[in-house]
Amino acid sequence: MNSSSSVHADGDTNENDNEKESSSCWPLWKYVEKQSKIGKGGGNTKFKCMYCKNVYTGSYSRLRNHLLKNSGMGITICHKATVANVLEMSKMEEQASSKRDAVKIKDIPLPRSVCDSVGSFSVTMTEVEPSSFKLEGYDPLKKRKIVDGPLGKAFNAQAREILDGEIARMFYSAGLPFNLAKNPHFIKSYSLAANSNVAGYNPPGYNALRTKLLKNERSHLQTLLEATKSTWKSKGVTIVCDGWTDPQRRPLINFMAINEGGPMFIRAVNCQGEYKDKFFIATLIKDVITEVGVPNVVQVITDNAPVCKAAGMLVEQAYPSVFWTPCVVHTLNLALKNICAAKNTESNEITYAECRWISEIAVSAVMIRNFIMNHSV
Repeated sequence: MNSSSSVHADGDTNENDNEKESSSCWPLWKYVEKQSKIGKGGGNTKFKCMYCKNVYTGSYSRLRNHLLKNSGMGITICHKATVANVLEMSKMEEQASSKRDAVKIKDIPLPRSVCDSVGSFSVTMTEVEPSSFKLEGYDPLKKRKIVDGPLGKAFNAQAREILDGEIARMFYSAGLPFNLAKNPHFIKSYSLAANSNVAGYNPPGYNALRTKLLKNERSHLQTLLEATKSTWKSKGVTIVCDGWTDPQRRPLINFMAINEGGPMFIRAVNCQGEYKDKFFIATLIKDVITEVGVPNVVQVITDNAPVCKAAGMLVEQAYPSVFWTPCVVHTLNLALKNICAAKNTESNEITYAECRWISEIAVSAVMIRNFIMNHSV
């Protein structure tokens, strides 16, 4: 193990804290040989088991299932570890688990104006004297009468207030955008949970969201898109591609298929570290054409950059039935840039005077774009 490492909740390590703390919280790492880290920060680790000598990739939970012989957890159990080895490691892991639970973040009770408990909700309340409130027009006794009165009991007002508070804290503590409250799936999920007869329901956890449920949602979306794909053969398809930069400054090229049935996102390719010449771009376009189906593709639209034009010519040579078309919007953009450029004022003074406001708006738009890119959540 590294001599300096700090440990996160999933058992991954960063090189900042000492090894002693890491070993006490995640003791099973000493039974494997760490070979490399997959990804930056958190992520998975490539490790070699000291017993079976096999190499695996995963987090601490995956390592634990391997060594403790927990079958059916997505990793092969260790057949070389003896019963005595497993008992020793289980005891160490149990002690470490207790230590990890002791340092977990605990809920901090806040003062509330409702009763200590409502139904299945448990609330830690700090009593606040009415005389301590100095806000004009605020009467805590009046509010309590409303909450505890017949109307409040009929609508279960106290439980509603507690539930609203927990949902609000979820937004505030995780930094979620308030627009999420307008998401129909967010609203529907709480409505279904409130009206369902599933006793003791708990929301899906971290692993379920990133594995099983994600796979199920992907299959669901693919089923929904079949209706659009069915129109490709009869209506034809236009492949549209464009390059952009995400908030992490990674150069991406995205591809979409469009026809009368509507647009469909195909893929986004991370081109970081790649030399984006005409052959590279042409290869990406050909891969998408093959995926959509060569007989279904009518044309490919890119911007007017020289490298994109050259890639379009290569695509036309490879597929005579597919045409390359320059983007009309990009063409107009280049024309306006040329008209509104300050260097052309001598030969185009009248037009420049009439259209210079376009340049001013373009500068403002770039500033807004840069601000959003540099301040994204």
